[in-house]
Amino acid sequence: MLGMEDPIIALAWIGTIVSMIGCVAFGVIMWNRGEEE
Repeated sequence: MLGMEDPIIALAWIGTIVSMIGCVAFGVIMWNRGEEE
């Protein structure tokens, strides 16, 4: 998976990508929410 033999390293990469997507989504939601005031 992803050219890595250790599944723990692959899980760390997947966790990093999921966290990045979550942070971007949270930022977009909060940015749009601030304009409604």
